[in-house]
Amino acid sequence: MSNDAGSIDDLNEDDIGKIKDLVATDGYYTQAEIVKVVCPACGEEFLGTKRHAGGFIAGHRAFHEFENSQDAIIQQMGGI
Repeated sequence: MSNDAGSIDDLNEDDIGKIKDLVATDGYYTQAEIVKVVCPACGEEFLGTKRHAGGFIAGHRAFHEFENSQDAIIQQMGGI
């Protein structure tokens, strides 16, 4: 492991687009691109590696699909 690896906890918006070696709770990432993504449904933002951004996006998609399905079920039952 490189001695100059940074911590994923130390990222900020100045790091967007940079390629870094990072230590995270789930492992050591070499050549990780730093990205920022925003959920279009609720506006929540994420700053981190592409790998972690994918989890953020997938998790938000699943959550919002669940929310929407609950709304549809309530409407089918005549509302609250």
